[in-house]
Amino acid sequence: MREAFRSWRFARALRACAAQGDERLTRYAAADWPAGDMAMADVSLLALDFELDGLSKDAHLLQAGWLPFDARGIDLRAAQSFDVRSRRTLDDDAVAIHGIGEQRARAGEGIGGVVDDLVGALAGRIMVAHGASVEREVISRVTRARYGHAIPVRSICTLALERKLNPNLVGNGPYRLAATRKRYGLPDYGQHDALSDALAAAELLLAQLSRMPAATRLGSLERL
Repeated sequence: MREAFRSWRFARALRACAAQGDERLTRYAAADWPAGDMAMADVSLLALDFELDGLSKDAHLLQAGWLPFDARGIDLRAAQSFDVRSRRTLDDDAVAIHGIGEQRARAGEGIGGVVDDLVGALAGRIMVAHGASVEREVISRVTRARYGHAIPVRSICTLALERKLNPNLVGNGPYRLAATRKRYGLPDYGQHDALSDALAAAELLLAQLSRMPAATRLGSLERL
């Protein structure tokens, strides 16, 4: 029942996209979306990460990185990474973490073009991120600003999945991206670069899937 309702709600949201009259939203709505009962081996995925200038709900998007992949592997040739132009005064603490200062931010890409590219990349794919609620909220916010309408997004959160696979770890530290990757023997990447973190999430999901039955279905992993 839950899966049927989720599918119905997503289909309704796609119809609302198509009704906006924007060609990019129409293409997004018309994409070949995977059914919830599809085996994960056959699902098209898009690992995504954003770097922001803070933790508030109106935090500015400073960097976006993504790459399409599937259960067979990751093709780095299709990876995309953008610094996003900003002229605002940035939060010093955030700059210390991701290293994107005001000079670099002013030289970035216009957010409209980045959003257009991202929507095209997401069409027909399930978004993958570690702590995917952040990416979902930002996508909703930037697409509403760009098109006057927020696109619906389907997602798998590697953080939520790890909590299901290893539910008895103490505290939040063991569930952070780097600590989780270490449990699967994955290499340590420098964090707080959008493309590196997107790649890290993609590799993590593949490692998690390797510990799960081969017939695992998409619907069992979406929005745990």
